[in-house]
Amino acid sequence: MTAASTTPLLILLFTTTLFHHSHASRSSFACADAATTSNLPFCQKNLPVGDRVRDLIGRLTLPEKVGLLGSSAAPVPRLGIGRYEWWSEALHGVSNVGPGTKFGGKFPAATSFPQVITTAASFNASLWEEIGRVGSDEGRAMYNGGAAGLTYWSPNVNIFRDPRWGRGQETPGEDPYLAGQYAASYVRGLQGNDKGGRLKVAACCKHYTAYDLDNWSGFDRFHFNAKVSKQDIEDTFNVPFRACVVEGKVASVMCSYNQVNGIPTCADPKLLRGTVRGSWHLNGYIVSDCDSVGVLYDTQHFTSTPEAAAADAIRAGLNLDCGPFLGIHTGEAVRRGLLKEAEVNNALTNTLTVQMRLGMFDGEPSAQHYGHLGPSDVCKPAHQELALEAARQGIVLLKNRGPTLPLSRTRHRTVAVIGPHSDATGLHVDTPAHYKALEAMPRPFTNRAAETWHATQTSYLGRPSTRPAKQTLVL
Repeated sequence: MTAASTTPLLILLFTTTLFHHSHASRSSFACADAATTSNLPFCQKNLPVGDRVRDLIGRLTLPEKVGLLGSSAAPVPRLGIGRYEWWSEALHGVSNVGPGTKFGGKFPAATSFPQVITTAASFNASLWEEIGRVGSDEGRAMYNGGAAGLTYWSPNVNIFRDPRWGRGQETPGEDPYLAGQYAASYVRGLQGNDKGGRLKVAACCKHYTAYDLDNWSGFDRFHFNAKVSKQDIEDTFNVPFRACVVEGKVASVMCSYNQVNGIPTCADPKLLRGTVRGSWHLNGYIVSDCDSVGVLYDTQHFTSTPEAAAADAIRAGLNLDCGPFLGIHTGEAVRRGLLKEAEVNNALTNTLTVQMRLGMFDGEPSAQHYGHLGPSDVCKPAHQELALEAARQGIVLLKNRGPTLPLSRTRHRTVAVIGPHSDATGLHVDTPAHYKALEAMPRPFTNRAAETWHATQTSYLGRPSTRPAKQTLVL
């Protein structure tokens, strides 16, 4: 056989090897193995979700059940179930926050949209929903490639009452109605509108409730007790979360670190079982903010033992713990009689139902509804253009003194970029596709050299801590 005649065979062998390697390096998907688990009832896509969930829970031992109560859910190898990281985020595009998302290789970055406080200022509900749709396209594409999960703990719909909080840019702002409409629209975009309760990704509205404090003037979020009247709860703090659940049909709500009127939110049955699931009829799961259950025991001293904390949280309506606390202490809580195994089953019913609705027990995702999405659907030009359009619609010009704007091609020869992030590349709470701040500056100038000054370590409240560096850019 001549060299020319062997070329097609060599190419076939080489590409087959590459394909096999790329799939072998990726963790397997539940119910994908036809020889072992795919014939079990919980893997049967034609059965009702409730029947599938009951079958799966009935096959689990108590230690296996407890292992599924944490955000780093333990694998159950004998049933073909791998480890799953619940924590991923997509406040304004798929983020690198949380262990569920892993950038690199075919997915080096994702489309980054403006901060939510900017996008909300567009007052454009269809824009908010479209941003969510793009984020879920990219999240699904990364899941298909083994680089992400399908549970995104976004959006943040806390009421932004005080600019000293430091996280207000994550939120839609201070108006409850606007925050609620943003929440419902963004969630619809993320989760899709498939019939039969199927989810594209599972969104999560956080942090419930009366929460907008990290660490200020002797108060921090781990110790703070928000004293809130019934009227303020109803007219202010409940409004965005109610819209998120009732109008947006969100698949998850996250409880917060703080107490409300003396009770930790993650252990308050009136808030979780009474309001979120009872009054609003949440069809999904309730998750703690990270280590919140540990905080209510270790820091707030709400219970005398860690087992009591685990039992109180689950009985109040918590289904999933961001962190290891429930995984460590729930088994002993059951053995001591503080909690019934049936109550653990109820918690798992809510989390596993969401995973079933996501198709996570339907086998290889390439054969599923969103299986066509891949690397070419992440950071594609249409998504980047939408991010630019969102910035255009959200930016609010408060004042334009004299002929400042638009920038002049002849008068503006030197540009100063001031602030600690003026030339930042590693301070984004996401993994944007392209530019650092200086490279993304507008370029209305001629192709002659223009001077650009920036202070890389400028203090927010004081003078620059270093002498501004001088750069010359060809703009």
